[in-house]
Amino acid sequence: MKVSKGLIVTLIVVIVLLAIAIGVWAGVSLITGGASQPAISPYSAVYLSTGDIYFGKLDWSPAPHMEDAWFLQRGTDSKGNPTVGVYPFSQVTWGPSGDVYFNSQQIIFWTRLSATSSIAQLIANPAAATAAQQSAAAAEAQQGVPSATGPSSASSTTPSH
Repeated sequence: MKVSKGLIVTLIVVIVLLAIAIGVWAGVSLITGGASQPAISPYSAVYLSTGDIYFGKLDWSPAPHMEDAWFLQRGTDSKGNPTVGVYPFSQVTWGPSGDVYFNSQQIIFWTRLSATSSIAQLIANPAAATAAQQSAAAAEAQQGVPSATGPSSASSTTPSH
């Protein structure tokens, strides 16, 4: 069986390209010291078109939802000063179960939280959180996000069983 020159040239080109790719990967690893992305927590943030922001373990099946969700609530105190807090969704005055099912068309963006996030730490261990830690988590969540007053009934619903 005779091997064509075109097949040999193609094989050599593939081997050279593979060697270059491995070299680039090794070089980048050496330059960055093998540094990887920061550790990711199991928690996510979901920003809705209504301005509501929810935190928790996001699941996409069968529809986007969070179990034991937390939300960012902004408001004003009796003196008119702005207030911000991160609270369990189950503590909303109308008494939901804590599970939030999102309308996927209202999700503007979602992201995973880093393990060092104040919010991720608050959700992971709410009993150990101090008022200062809750305020820090709220301030972290509020940075760069348009104003909203809290969960609106139009943006999320709990399943009716």
